[in-house]
Amino acid sequence: MNASPGRRIPGSALTVAVVAVTAVLALLAPSAGWSAPAPADHPASSAAPSSPVLAAAAGSDAPVPSDPPTSDPPPSDPPTSDPPASSEPPVSSEPPASSDPPVSSEPPVSSEPPVSSEPPVSSGPPVSSEPPVTSPPASSPPLGSSPPVSGPPRHTSGGGVDNPPRVGKPPVKKAPRPHPHKTLRPVPPAPGTHRPHPHRKPWPITLTIKTVPVLSGVRFTVDGHPLVTGATGTASYTVEHDFTGHRLSVLSGSVDTSTQRFRFSRWAGQRDPNQAFSRTVSGLPMRANYAVTAAFTVQQQVIPRLIRQDGTTLDPGMVSLVTARSETGAIVQLTPGRPTWLDSEQPSFHHSKLTSEPVSYSLQSVLVRGTNVVDAGRQTFTPNTTSAPTFLTQFHDLTITGHDALFKSPLGISATVTYPDGGQVTVRLDGRHTVTLPDLPRGNYQVTIAAGRSIVGTQQFGLSKDKTADLTVITAQDLALLFGLLLVVAGLLLVVGRQYWRRWFARPGPGHGLSLPPREEILT
Repeated sequence: MNASPGRRIPGSALTVAVVAVTAVLALLAPSAGWSAPAPADHPASSAAPSSPVLAAAAGSDAPVPSDPPTSDPPPSDPPTSDPPASSEPPVSSEPPASSDPPVSSEPPVSSEPPVSSEPPVSSGPPVSSEPPVTSPPASSPPLGSSPPVSGPPRHTSGGGVDNPPRVGKPPVKKAPRPHPHKTLRPVPPAPGTHRPHPHRKPWPITLTIKTVPVLSGVRFTVDGHPLVTGATGTASYTVEHDFTGHRLSVLSGSVDTSTQRFRFSRWAGQRDPNQAFSRTVSGLPMRANYAVTAAFTVQQQVIPRLIRQDGTTLDPGMVSLVTARSETGAIVQLTPGRPTWLDSEQPSFHHSKLTSEPVSYSLQSVLVRGTNVVDAGRQTFTPNTTSAPTFLTQFHDLTITGHDALFKSPLGISATVTYPDGGQVTVRLDGRHTVTLPDLPRGNYQVTIAAGRSIVGTQQFGLSKDKTADLTVITAQDLALLFGLLLVVAGLLLVVGRQYWRRWFARPGPGHGLSLPPREEILT
């Protein structure tokens, strides 16, 4: 029996039928010799299934025909030139312009007679000539062509399954989309492809650049955009919120005035501690308002002045070197009477705050003729408060004289003085056999006096205050007198000794002296 054309198969049964028919057709159709289901435009295809297996797979709702269809085509009239009077669309050699591809289960055989527009004779009830409502009519493919069959199977209105071919362009392979949970931050768009959201509100972010101390006219660049600080020592740069890194550079590494110099020292608030002392920092975010501080070292001119204990100015030509040490440990050289640029303020980063602190110095050495005339570290100064510090040096007077070793009379013709640097100076003594050398730098000295053919010693001493060097001179008279005294002492010893020994030997009695033989025996 044929199924009723007005009855539909339930959706669940239809799904089961699709799977069952596909498997059965693949296994039994070649061996059983069953013919494929009729095309979709044939009236009989919408009335009954093409085989008992299809009817059984369709479910209990679809009736099973009593007789299987034969492979012989039904009798039909020879084809005529006029199209048959039928409600179905005529068969043409070209496929109609439709969005659906042509439907066919097997390519037609050219030896078979053309398909007639009349339905075959069936033992079931008459079938209506109108096409089913659930399936649109489809035209048969042209004779002699076999389009490829692809795609999933489709269901016909009568419960059958066919494999429609897919004709068209090959599918385009799309690039894989990244997993939404694998990226930790949004990927920045390529240049030129970023488009702002149409409903996004403006989100300006401001980067403020400050200078310590407050400086005006300092030039910076942010991503190539020039900035100049104003009277308050600040400059700002505003852009929209983003997740990219930005670059900040200071162009004015030094700013000079008539009395001060400013040299770039470091950054604060630049996020990367390794770039604190670099003139260019990168990777600055623009996600929230914040400030970056550029600190400068302040330098001022210092003209040192050297004086003696009496307040007189020391001749700068006598000084070979003046050194001072800063509180940071740096050793600097000063030139007496000439300006020298020294750091007066340096940035200090303490407790996450950058401030400018004054720098103090201590005098270390003032070299005059190879000796240091100051005490190291005793005298300090601060360039921020004074530009002409005064330093006290130590110079003393040296008086040289000579005297006779025995008679203490002043003697000497000249004196030779050896300075701490090894230099020697010879000066003549005055009528009192004395000479005074004023304002000698403190240090170690050596003095020698020339007094004719006399013997003169050398005196070495350290000059740390006013000193008189009195040298002893041994003259020829002193030597003669000493020799005569020695002779007198020697004669006295001989005379006294002779008498003593004679009395000692002449003492009688046992135990007194030695028993000697008579004189005559000794002589003989």
